[in-house]
Amino acid sequence: MDEVGPVTNAAPPTKTSRSVRFGSFEVDLSTGELRKGGLKVKLHGQPFEVLAILLERPGEVVAREELQHRLWASDTFVDFEHGLNKAINKLREALGDSPDNPCFIETLPRRGYRFIGAVLPTEGAARQTEAITGMSPSMHSDITHRTLAILIDAVMEQHRARRRWLLAAAGLGLMALAALVLVLESPQPPKVMRYAQITKDEAQKFPPLVSDGSRIYFQEREPGGWKIGQVSVAGGEVAPFPSSLENVSVLDVSPNRYELLVSPAVGSELEAPLWVLPFPGGSARRLGNLRGTDASWSPDGKTIVYGKARELFMAKADGSDSRKLASLQGIVRCPRWSADQRVLRLTVYDVSTGLDSLWEISADGTNPHPLFPHRYDLPDQCCGIWTRDGKYFLFQATRDGVTSIWALRESRSLFRAGRPEPVQLTTGPMNFLAPSANLDGKRLLVIGEQRRGELMHYDANARQFVTYLTGISAEGLDFSRDGQWVAYVTYPEGGLWLSRVDGSNRLQLTDPLMRAALPHWSSDGKRIAFMGSKPGGAWKVHIVSNEGGTPEAVLPGESSEWNPSWEPSGNSLVFGEPLFALNPTLHVLDLATRRVSSLPGSQGLFSPQWSPDRRFIAALTKDSRKLLLFDLATEKWKELVNGQLVSYPAWSRNGKYIYFCNPMGNVVRFYRVGVENLKLEDVASVNLPRGLASGMFGSWTGLAPDDSPLLVRDTSIQEIYALDLQLP
Repeated sequence: MDEVGPVTNAAPPTKTSRSVRFGSFEVDLSTGELRKGGLKVKLHGQPFEVLAILLERPGEVVAREELQHRLWASDTFVDFEHGLNKAINKLREALGDSPDNPCFIETLPRRGYRFIGAVLPTEGAARQTEAITGMSPSMHSDITHRTLAILIDAVMEQHRARRRWLLAAAGLGLMALAALVLVLESPQPPKVMRYAQITKDEAQKFPPLVSDGSRIYFQEREPGGWKIGQVSVAGGEVAPFPSSLENVSVLDVSPNRYELLVSPAVGSELEAPLWVLPFPGGSARRLGNLRGTDASWSPDGKTIVYGKARELFMAKADGSDSRKLASLQGIVRCPRWSADQRVLRLTVYDVSTGLDSLWEISADGTNPHPLFPHRYDLPDQCCGIWTRDGKYFLFQATRDGVTSIWALRESRSLFRAGRPEPVQLTTGPMNFLAPSANLDGKRLLVIGEQRRGELMHYDANARQFVTYLTGISAEGLDFSRDGQWVAYVTYPEGGLWLSRVDGSNRLQLTDPLMRAALPHWSSDGKRIAFMGSKPGGAWKVHIVSNEGGTPEAVLPGESSEWNPSWEPSGNSLVFGEPLFALNPTLHVLDLATRRVSSLPGSQGLFSPQWSPDRRFIAALTKDSRKLLLFDLATEKWKELVNGQLVSYPAWSRNGKYIYFCNPMGNVVRFYRVGVENLKLEDVASVNLPRGLASGMFGSWTGLAPDDSPLLVRDTSIQEIYALDLQLP
């Protein structure tokens, strides 16, 4: 009989696998399902599509622009930014991933995202083969001494190998024990269990929030100005706090819960007197001669710590025995004590970048240092507090244009070196800011806001303000000389755009990572100068073509440059320094030679504006109470306005007037002053119950091509919320 060999049947072609796995997750790309340990995880829509795109090229960077092109329409760029950030947050939440210590999704600032986990197919993997071998050694009858020595060495080597194995096993056991201890002592991450809205009056509120355990106190805008509001911690109607002081900011509540620490706003001055308001509505009293930018009581109520511009001071609770603790690198705000009174943490405002950062300092004034050094992924941090038990430090931080609440665990252990990474508690699209812990230690009080504004202009015929350019939410408008084009900054996103005045031919001039402010057209309509800032960087004057392209910084270095204004020929720019600089000065830049010269006699001035006829430069004093005019022919200054608040001065088209606004209170008033006759005239006024929108640099106002005043009415949603926390 013939020997029959194995029969091989041709296998039908297999379908290409659409299922991959990474970690404990399995993704079926054909059905759009994500599973963990066999259980389905809720993830669909754009977050799942982002995951699928990243899994196409694991280990490679996928640019944000590519994600925009594949998932969003190109004409909704701003919505794309919010949509992508939200999709990434939902994706990370589903994977249990962290943006600070990622296991799967890595963020590459300014570039995009990368999938860094190991990706394997669930079917179609290469099969492994086994090779089985056998060996029968020959035996010898005679064993020489040399052979015996070899055998003894072999036995000793076996003992040594066993000893090494035992030591390795013991080491592994210790490592396993350490890992077990680490796992057992590692708490679950803190999280928000429930949101509860406390107020519903839609009024503008200003941080901080302070509470005596039963009521919450805060600064709120009402008809006639800023007042102290109060509301029950359980929610309800907002009531005014009785006080003889006007336009006051609430700073802190005393440890005995019987007094408020407040500071009346005096014009635009940086420092103001500190006052104490007793409950319920007693007579206010000055706290010695103390003046500062912000302040708080120590937990035992015996000491006051307060900021004074760039310096931190401490005094007794009655305002006596004031002494300097330290000098900081910016304006001191929100100083807060640890429960044991050994440490202070505070917010430092960098006048060059316009960003806040959290600092820590010992209560004796030693060892001042940033709380998060080199944390460029959280460039804007502010307003921190400790929980009552001192285990967590809660603060707000802004990333990708959204402000969220973060928690930093304070405890350390034998197996953990250094401080843990902060955990994000809230996510957009609403901003959450000004965290304040309630006395029960289980709730966090915050302000929740969605910032928005409506652009309006004054209609002289109707004698009222009406919607302008369809009421877009934008500030910093500037028009080309022919009145056909407008450059503006989106509010609150901070992107620079241009369009025709009818809203057509829109073009974004800056990328999403750059904040922009105060654009100005050159007289030929071909270039736009503006203030621009990258994350963590200083504000620099940039120039960009009206056809788009990459904006060019006009000067190198990290020094700050504010408020650029064109010389009408387009050959020079005048610009200033930050308002809170020690001695701001105005400078003129020759664009051909890049030579910078200081404007004579301009120390202490800011916000320069070149006149259309090239003869004058207007500027403001630091307190915004004087409007001055520099004659370039005589190199002399003269005073145009003195004694009232001057905000955002702007030249008329013919150069004969300077318009400005006084935005204090709910009635916003516009004026103009004649350059030659110095006559001050009322132009328009409007009663805005919610006031002007608070933009990049205060409440912006401007002029339309017909010299009609422009403003941005505040339409933001801003309420107080209580967050029930789980803080293990």
